[in-house]
Amino acid sequence: MRQVWESIKKWLFPQWRCTLLLTAFSAAALALVFRCGRQDTPIACMVYVFSFYALTAGTAAVIRTGRKAWRQLGAIPLVALWRGDAHWRVKVGLVISLAVDLCYAIFRVISAALYASFWEGALGVYYIFLCALRIFLIRHMPVTKADAHYPDGARAYRTTGWLLVGLDLALAGIAVQIVWDGRGHDYPGTMIYAAAAYSFYCLTMAVIDAVRYREARNPVLSAAKAVRLTTAMVSLFSLETAMLARFGEDGPFRSYMTAATAAAVCILVLMLAIYMMISARWRPAER
Repeated sequence: MRQVWESIKKWLFPQWRCTLLLTAFSAAALALVFRCGRQDTPIACMVYVFSFYALTAGTAAVIRTGRKAWRQLGAIPLVALWRGDAHWRVKVGLVISLAVDLCYAIFRVISAALYASFWEGALGVYYIFLCALRIFLIRHMPVTKADAHYPDGARAYRTTGWLLVGLDLALAGIAVQIVWDGRGHDYPGTMIYAAAAYSFYCLTMAVIDAVRYREARNPVLSAAKAVRLTTAMVSLFSLETAMLARFGEDGPFRSYMTAATAAAVCILVLMLAIYMMISARWRPAER
Protein backbone atom coordinates (compact mmCIF):
# COMPACT_ATOMS: atom_id res chain seq x y z
CA MET A 1 0.00 0.00 0.00
CA ARG A 2 2.84 2.33 0.81
CA GLN A 3 4.47 1.71 -2.58
CA VAL A 4 1.17 2.54 -4.30
CA TRP A 5 0.94 5.80 -2.37
CA GLU A 6 4.52 6.69 -3.26
CA SER A 7 3.76 6.10 -6.94
CA ILE A 8 0.65 8.27 -6.70
CA LYS A 9 2.68 11.03 -5.06
CA LYS A 10 5.23 10.93 -7.86
CA TRP A 11 2.46 11.43 -10.40
CA LEU A 12 0.58 14.06 -8.43
CA PHE A 13 3.63 16.01 -7.26
CA PRO A 14 6.38 15.68 -9.89
CA GLN A 15 9.80 17.31 -9.64
CA TRP A 16 10.54 20.84 -10.82
CA ARG A 17 11.74 19.90 -14.31
CA CYS A 18 8.58 17.95 -15.10
CA THR A 19 6.42 20.63 -13.44
CA LEU A 20 7.88 23.38 -15.63
CA LEU A 21 7.22 21.30 -18.74
CA LEU A 22 3.64 20.68 -17.64
CA THR A 23 3.11 24.38 -16.96
CA ALA A 24 4.52 25.42 -20.32
CA PHE A 25 2.43 22.86 -22.18
CA SER A 26 -0.80 23.77 -20.36
CA ALA A 27 -0.22 27.49 -20.95
CA ALA A 28 0.35 26.87 -24.67
CA ALA A 29 -2.73 24.62 -24.88
CA LEU A 30 -4.92 27.19 -23.12
CA ALA A 31 -3.67 29.96 -25.40
CA LEU A 32 -4.43 27.81 -28.45
CA VAL A 33 -7.93 26.96 -27.20
CA PHE A 34 -8.87 30.58 -26.56
CA ARG A 35 -7.24 31.85 -29.73
CA CYS A 36 -9.13 29.38 -31.89
CA GLY A 37 -12.42 29.89 -30.04
CA ARG A 38 -12.72 26.26 -28.93
CA GLN A 39 -13.83 26.95 -25.36
CA ASP A 40 -16.96 24.76 -25.55
CA THR A 41 -15.41 21.68 -27.17
CA PRO A 42 -14.43 18.39 -25.50
CA ILE A 43 -10.79 19.17 -26.26
CA ALA A 44 -11.10 22.36 -24.20
CA CYS A 45 -12.43 20.35 -21.23
CA MET A 46 -9.40 18.06 -21.44
CA VAL A 47 -7.11 21.10 -21.57
CA TYR A 48 -8.84 22.58 -18.52
CA VAL A 49 -8.36 19.37 -16.53
CA PHE A 50 -4.72 19.14 -17.57
CA SER A 51 -4.17 22.80 -16.66
CA PHE A 52 -5.67 22.20 -13.22
CA TYR A 53 -3.27 19.28 -12.77
CA ALA A 54 -0.34 21.47 -13.84
CA LEU A 55 -1.45 24.21 -11.44
CA THR A 56 -1.69 21.72 -8.56
CA ALA A 57 1.74 20.29 -9.34
CA GLY A 58 3.26 23.78 -9.59
CA THR A 59 1.71 24.87 -6.29
CA ALA A 60 3.00 21.76 -4.55
CA ALA A 61 6.48 22.34 -5.99
CA VAL A 62 6.50 25.93 -4.77
CA ILE A 63 5.38 24.82 -1.29
CA ARG A 64 8.09 22.15 -1.11
CA THR A 65 10.76 24.58 -2.21
CA GLY A 66 9.48 27.24 0.18
CA ARG A 67 9.65 24.85 3.13
CA LYS A 68 13.23 23.90 2.33
CA ALA A 69 14.24 27.53 1.91
CA TRP A 70 12.50 28.51 5.17
CA ARG A 71 14.31 25.77 7.09
CA GLN A 72 17.62 27.02 5.73
CA LEU A 73 16.74 30.61 6.58
CA GLY A 74 15.70 29.53 10.07
CA ALA A 75 19.29 28.54 10.79
CA ILE A 76 20.39 32.17 10.38
CA PRO A 77 20.63 33.82 13.85
CA LEU A 78 18.78 36.97 12.78
CA VAL A 79 15.89 34.96 11.34
CA ALA A 80 15.82 32.75 14.45
CA LEU A 81 15.53 35.90 16.58
CA TRP A 82 12.71 37.11 14.33
CA ARG A 83 10.81 33.86 14.78
CA GLY A 84 11.43 33.45 18.50
CA ASP A 85 11.06 36.95 19.97
CA ALA A 86 7.73 38.68 19.39
CA HIS A 87 8.97 41.99 20.81
CA TRP A 88 11.87 42.23 18.39
CA ARG A 89 9.64 41.13 15.51
CA VAL A 90 7.04 43.78 16.29
CA LYS A 91 9.68 46.48 16.63
CA VAL A 92 11.08 45.61 13.20
CA GLY A 93 7.52 45.55 11.85
CA LEU A 94 6.89 49.01 13.30
CA VAL A 95 10.00 50.33 11.57
CA ILE A 96 8.87 48.83 8.24
CA SER A 97 5.36 50.21 8.69
CA LEU A 98 6.81 53.60 9.55
CA ALA A 99 8.79 53.61 6.31
CA VAL A 100 5.70 52.62 4.28
CA ASP A 101 3.46 55.19 6.00
CA LEU A 102 6.07 57.91 5.59
CA CYS A 103 6.33 57.20 1.85
CA TYR A 104 2.54 57.28 1.59
CA ALA A 105 2.37 60.56 3.51
CA ILE A 106 4.96 62.10 1.18
CA PHE A 107 2.93 60.77 -1.77
CA ARG A 108 -0.14 62.54 -0.36
CA VAL A 109 1.69 65.84 0.20
CA ILE A 110 3.22 65.78 -3.29
CA SER A 111 -0.19 65.02 -4.80
CA ALA A 112 -1.66 67.95 -2.88
CA ALA A 113 1.04 70.28 -4.20
CA LEU A 114 0.76 69.05 -7.80
CA TYR A 115 -3.03 69.07 -8.04
CA ALA A 116 -3.83 71.87 -5.55
CA SER A 117 -5.95 69.53 -3.41
CA PHE A 118 -6.65 70.65 0.14
CA TRP A 119 -7.95 67.19 1.09
CA GLU A 120 -4.80 65.47 -0.12
CA GLY A 121 -2.73 67.85 1.97
CA ALA A 122 -4.92 67.37 5.04
CA LEU A 123 -4.68 63.60 4.83
CA GLY A 124 -0.95 63.86 4.15
CA VAL A 125 -0.52 65.80 7.40
CA TYR A 126 -2.75 63.24 9.14
CA TYR A 127 -0.49 60.38 8.00
CA ILE A 128 2.59 62.35 9.09
CA PHE A 129 1.11 62.49 12.60
CA LEU A 130 0.46 58.75 12.40
CA CYS A 131 4.15 58.32 11.56
CA ALA A 132 5.02 60.39 14.64
CA LEU A 133 2.82 58.07 16.72
CA ARG A 134 4.68 55.06 15.33
CA ILE A 135 8.00 56.69 16.24
CA PHE A 136 6.67 57.14 19.78
CA LEU A 137 5.82 53.43 19.97
CA ILE A 138 9.19 52.42 18.51
CA ARG A 139 10.97 54.39 21.22
CA HIS A 140 8.96 52.63 23.95
CA MET A 141 8.99 49.17 22.39
CA PRO A 142 11.38 46.82 24.26
CA VAL A 143 13.97 45.17 22.04
CA THR A 144 13.47 41.75 23.64
CA LYS A 145 11.06 40.20 26.11
CA ALA A 146 13.67 40.49 28.86
CA ASP A 147 13.73 44.28 28.41
CA ALA A 148 9.95 44.64 28.83
CA HIS A 149 8.88 46.80 31.78
CA TYR A 150 5.13 46.75 32.36
CA PRO A 151 4.59 50.18 34.03
CA ASP A 152 6.43 51.97 31.21
CA GLY A 153 4.46 49.99 28.64
CA ALA A 154 1.18 50.82 30.35
CA ARG A 155 1.99 54.54 30.27
CA ALA A 156 2.85 54.30 26.57
CA TYR A 157 -0.39 52.39 25.98
CA ARG A 158 -2.45 55.06 27.74
CA THR A 159 -0.63 57.90 25.98
CA THR A 160 -1.31 56.22 22.65
CA GLY A 161 -5.01 56.24 23.51
CA TRP A 162 -4.92 60.00 24.15
CA LEU A 163 -3.04 60.62 20.91
CA LEU A 164 -5.58 58.54 19.00
CA VAL A 165 -8.33 60.76 20.39
CA GLY A 166 -6.57 63.82 18.97
CA LEU A 167 -6.07 62.14 15.60
CA ASP A 168 -9.70 61.03 15.61
CA LEU A 169 -10.89 64.60 16.15
CA ALA A 170 -8.71 65.77 13.25
CA LEU A 171 -10.11 63.00 11.06
CA ALA A 172 -13.64 63.94 12.04
CA GLY A 173 -12.97 67.53 10.98
CA ILE A 174 -11.63 66.39 7.61
CA ALA A 175 -14.59 64.05 7.09
CA VAL A 176 -17.15 66.74 7.97
CA GLN A 177 -15.57 69.13 5.48
CA ILE A 178 -15.53 66.45 2.76
CA VAL A 179 -19.23 65.67 3.33
CA TRP A 180 -20.11 69.36 3.56
CA ASP A 181 -18.41 70.19 0.26
CA GLY A 182 -19.58 66.99 -1.41
CA ARG A 183 -16.10 66.28 -2.72
CA GLY A 184 -13.68 63.38 -2.52
CA HIS A 185 -10.15 62.42 -3.45
CA ASP A 186 -10.21 62.27 -7.23
CA TYR A 187 -6.86 60.69 -8.07
CA PRO A 188 -5.51 61.45 -11.53
CA GLY A 189 -4.53 58.61 -13.80
CA THR A 190 -3.71 55.33 -12.08
CA MET A 191 -2.85 56.78 -8.66
CA ILE A 192 -6.06 55.33 -7.28
CA TYR A 193 -4.54 51.84 -7.67
CA ALA A 194 -1.56 52.87 -5.53
CA ALA A 195 -4.00 54.07 -2.85
CA ALA A 196 -5.92 50.78 -3.11
CA ALA A 197 -2.70 48.76 -2.77
CA TYR A 198 -1.75 50.73 0.36
CA SER A 199 -5.23 50.28 1.85
CA PHE A 200 -5.21 46.52 1.36
CA TYR A 201 -1.65 46.33 2.71
CA CYS A 202 -2.75 48.11 5.90
CA LEU A 203 -5.83 45.90 6.26
CA THR A 204 -3.84 42.70 5.70
CA MET A 205 -1.16 43.64 8.24
CA ALA A 206 -3.81 44.66 10.79
CA VAL A 207 -5.50 41.25 10.48
CA ILE A 208 -2.16 39.42 10.69
CA ASP A 209 -1.18 41.31 13.85
CA ALA A 210 -4.58 40.73 15.44
CA VAL A 211 -4.28 36.96 14.90
CA ARG A 212 -0.56 36.59 15.61
CA TYR A 213 -0.51 38.61 18.86
CA ARG A 214 -4.03 37.90 20.12
CA GLU A 215 -2.67 36.42 23.38
CA ALA A 216 0.12 38.95 23.94
CA ARG A 217 -0.18 40.83 27.24
CA ASN A 218 2.45 43.45 26.60
CA PRO A 219 0.73 46.88 26.42
CA VAL A 220 3.09 48.27 23.77
CA LEU A 221 2.29 45.32 21.52
CA SER A 222 -1.41 46.06 22.00
CA ALA A 223 -0.83 49.75 21.25
CA ALA A 224 0.97 48.84 18.02
CA LYS A 225 -1.98 46.68 16.99
CA ALA A 226 -4.38 49.54 17.73
CA VAL A 227 -2.39 52.02 15.64
CA ARG A 228 -2.19 49.58 12.74
CA LEU A 229 -5.95 48.95 12.93
CA THR A 230 -6.59 52.70 12.98
CA THR A 231 -4.37 53.19 9.94
CA ALA A 232 -6.26 50.46 8.08
CA MET A 233 -9.67 52.00 8.84
CA VAL A 234 -8.59 55.49 7.81
CA SER A 235 -7.05 54.21 4.59
CA LEU A 236 -10.25 52.34 3.74
CA PHE A 237 -12.28 55.51 4.32
CA SER A 238 -9.92 57.46 2.08
CA LEU A 239 -10.13 54.75 -0.60
CA GLU A 240 -13.93 54.78 -0.46
CA THR A 241 -14.11 58.54 -1.05
CA ALA A 242 -11.66 58.18 -3.94
CA MET A 243 -13.65 55.37 -5.56
CA LEU A 244 -16.92 57.26 -5.18
CA ALA A 245 -15.29 60.32 -6.74
CA ARG A 246 -13.91 58.27 -9.66
CA PHE A 247 -16.66 55.72 -10.34
CA GLY A 248 -19.71 57.04 -8.49
CA GLU A 249 -22.22 59.70 -9.40
CA ASP A 250 -22.82 62.99 -7.66
CA GLY A 251 -25.91 63.00 -5.51
CA PRO A 252 -27.33 62.10 -2.10
CA PHE A 253 -26.07 58.50 -2.23
CA ARG A 254 -22.45 59.61 -2.42
CA SER A 255 -22.87 62.01 0.51
CA TYR A 256 -24.72 59.42 2.60
CA MET A 257 -22.09 56.74 1.99
CA THR A 258 -19.22 59.10 2.78
CA ALA A 259 -20.93 60.34 5.94
CA ALA A 260 -21.80 56.81 7.11
CA THR A 261 -18.29 55.47 6.58
CA ALA A 262 -16.69 58.52 8.20
CA ALA A 263 -18.99 58.26 11.22
CA ALA A 264 -18.29 54.52 11.58
CA VAL A 265 -14.51 55.00 11.38
CA CYS A 266 -14.45 57.95 13.79
CA ILE A 267 -16.68 56.19 16.32
CA LEU A 268 -14.65 52.96 16.17
CA VAL A 269 -11.35 54.81 16.60
CA LEU A 270 -12.79 56.84 19.49
CA MET A 271 -14.10 53.70 21.21
CA LEU A 272 -10.72 52.03 20.74
CA ALA A 273 -8.90 55.04 22.19
CA ILE A 274 -11.23 55.23 25.22
CA TYR A 275 -10.82 51.52 25.83
CA MET A 276 -7.04 51.92 25.75
CA MET A 277 -7.10 54.79 28.25
CA ILE A 278 -9.38 52.90 30.65
CA SER A 279 -7.90 49.42 30.35
CA ALA A 280 -4.35 50.69 30.88
CA ARG A 281 -5.20 51.07 34.59
CA TRP A 282 -6.28 47.48 35.20
CA ARG A 283 -4.42 45.42 32.58
CA PRO A 284 -2.66 42.46 34.22
CA ALA A 285 1.10 42.50 33.96
CA GLU A 286 2.72 40.26 31.40
CA ARG A 287 3.91 36.96 32.77
